[in-house]
Amino acid sequence: MTDESNVHVKVAMADVLGLLAISMFTFSVAVFGLGTDSLGLIVAIGQFAGAVTLIVAVIAYLNENLLGTAIFGPLAIFFFTIVSIVGVSAAMLCVAIGIIILIDALVAVAQPVRLLPILLIIAAIAFFVTALWYNGSSDLKSAMGALWMIYSLISFYMAAAIMLLVMKGKQVLPLMIKT
Repeated sequence: MTDESNVHVKVAMADVLGLLAISMFTFSVAVFGLGTDSLGLIVAIGQFAGAVTLIVAVIAYLNENLLGTAIFGPLAIFFFTIVSIVGVSAAMLCVAIGIIILIDALVAVAQPVRLLPILLIIAAIAFFVTALWYNGSSDLKSAMGALWMIYSLISFYMAAAIMLLVMKGKQVLPLMIKT
């Protein structure tokens, strides 16, 4: 007789950790786009955000959470690589991850949390605008910053809403869960 040994970690814990890491990175990108000189902060946080999202992707994989793996895995690769490239290469990386996140958003429509596809669509648009900025459209820097700020704030909100949902056993902050 074979024993099945699936390793399971509470999914919400990994998702919250990933959301918080991503929102920290995107907040630093947002404040850079909105006019501060925080490029050093982005570079410093990028590697840590990559490590955290890689851990979250592995936990999502072990939990057989396909959507979580599809979201956090490519983002880990993005965070590890974006801090070391510039120009057209960075723009192409942003386009590629934007396409992946847009596909994830379309798939996320099938799951019950309605806030997730909204979050992912905002991220995809922000990646595409960031790609245009990297490609030389310097007038899009504040638009990029505003989009990443919106994404970061919704991501922080979603992490808090999931934490309260798990702790209280009911929605305290709305996640727009369809029933």
